[in-house]
Amino acid sequence: MDHLVELGSAMTRYAELSDAAFGTEQVPACPGWTVADLTRHLGTVHRWAAATVMSGQRVDQPADVVVTEPVSEWYAAVASALLAVLQAVHPDEPTPNFSLIRERAAFWPRRQLHETTVHSVDVAQALGMDGGGWPVAPVLAADGVDEVLTVFFPRMTARGRRPDLQGRVRITATDVGRTWLLEPGSGLHAPPVLAYDAPGTPHDAEIRGTAEALYLGLWNRWPHDRLEVDGEAGAALLAGPTVP
Repeated sequence: MDHLVELGSAMTRYAELSDAAFGTEQVPACPGWTVADLTRHLGTVHRWAAATVMSGQRVDQPADVVVTEPVSEWYAAVASALLAVLQAVHPDEPTPNFSLIRERAAFWPRRQLHETTVHSVDVAQALGMDGGGWPVAPVLAADGVDEVLTVFFPRMTARGRRPDLQGRVRITATDVGRTWLLEPGSGLHAPPVLAYDAPGTPHDAEIRGTAEALYLGLWNRWPHDRLEVDGEAGAALLAGPTVP
């Protein structure tokens, strides 16, 4: 998957969805936020990512900016600027990130792709679209599951913001044939060990569903009853939190 190409497409789709809103609609997944608030937040995150890549230094994520111009025009400019920055840097350029994985520039197109995708679902839900109303392609969703398991889940565990795993949990995306196996880390708040699982590997619990259901379930955008959960360790994993 070309994360940079997909990011450009996701930004366009986000803009189309947000342009269809008045801006005052409440966002169910972000209590207290309107669609306009969400757009300011997403644009601020884009600017933070661009600043990190351009400087090659760790940059604190700023508070969401106050926008005086039409928010849709502001977002379009910010999104375009981020794409230009990411297109100009080599994917293997050493670049800080907030995860426990290798620090290189390729982290940021992927992170911004999923930030934009999840918030597009948020806008669709704010507009009252059935089931979220904005389907996520299976390959993109599976990549998002992988990001949660490689970036956010270890980080949340290491920071003590979620309980340690209670056993080996296998996660299966039924429509794309991808599986992951999470094993408890060694010690309190030790990041879990992730393996790319093969059928038949011993496990204590399993979570199964389409890639989209797993992705949006892990991000708490869809209810977990869209997933098949077998075993207490699987239920505990979903009880989370799995993401910030």
